[in-house]
Amino acid sequence: MKPSQPKYVRALSLLVTSLIIQTPAQARTPSSATADNIARLAVVNPVSACSALTGVDLNDIGGQGSRVLSASESMRNDVAVCAVEGRLAPQINFRLELPTGTWAQRYLQVGCGGLCGNINSTVRAADGCKPLDTGAFAVASTDMGHQAADNHFGDDPQKRADFAHRGVHLTALASKKLITAFYGRKAEYAYFSGCSDGGREALIEAQRYPDDFDGIIAGAPALNFQVQKTLYHGWMARSNRGADGKPILLASRLPLLHKAVLAQCDVLDGQIDGLVSDPRICHFDPAVLQCKTAADTANCLSAEEVAAVRRFYEGPKDPVSGEHLTLGGPQPGSELAWAGVFVPVSAD
Repeated sequence: MKPSQPKYVRALSLLVTSLIIQTPAQARTPSSATADNIARLAVVNPVSACSALTGVDLNDIGGQGSRVLSASESMRNDVAVCAVEGRLAPQINFRLELPTGTWAQRYLQVGCGGLCGNINSTVRAADGCKPLDTGAFAVASTDMGHQAADNHFGDDPQKRADFAHRGVHLTALASKKLITAFYGRKAEYAYFSGCSDGGREALIEAQRYPDDFDGIIAGAPALNFQVQKTLYHGWMARSNRGADGKPILLASRLPLLHKAVLAQCDVLDGQIDGLVSDPRICHFDPAVLQCKTAADTANCLSAEEVAAVRRFYEGPKDPVSGEHLTLGGPQPGSELAWAGVFVPVSAD
């Protein structure tokens, strides 16, 4: 069925280019959704006590056992908020922060990175955003149904579904219900922002639940888990191991490598700005950093380290045929992001 009024969702893919997605999001005409109109949204004060939100029934959203665990006044970046913590069955935890005197009818949900397992409301894609910093947004996040780095959730079909899509969607529904209960009206605009797995969450939302958000920022979406979490990361980690089983390249060496990449390739786009705008035309050879003697110093890489870096850039390859087993390795300019992924911080 065609919605009675069209509305538009913009999804910005920060990995490559801007991507605009049209979906039947919250009904409004294109002309009404201008930046000026958004900026003029009035501040709405609560009509309910913060503590009263513990009585909001969430069973209709998450199923039996879903509930608000706590609701108490707190501070977020010098902004007074009502901090709500809840659980959606079976084990999806979420946190919603509702400004008590500055809410301007906007809702922002923040995605997780990695395999999630924690609640983190840091909005890296919006640093310096004045409306966010001054408390114009209600902000929520979820652990997506499991705790910390315990990956045994993958053995449970329900928890896999919660991680795949259900956790983000139900958190959006629960947050909107709590917003309405607290302020006496719904949010005028709802947004989602996430990077890495959060980028995947963003694209899943746009595809499965287009009514949840008006705007979606999908940064560096991690989509191909079967390859990424097995062959790709496994190969990259193994390629950084020496004959003794210890890591060859450590994170402390990455700034040196990254600086050399920028020295060669930053200028290729005609502007020196600390970025490699098109890694495809950056043909960097790490041999330029190889130490002249066997002595390894802070200003050069050993031959073994250079070989490891070459393997990283090439990505997983068949040792016999030389055929690439994935689309490739990490791109020149991404070196600082290798730390803690396949380049460990320490040799221990």
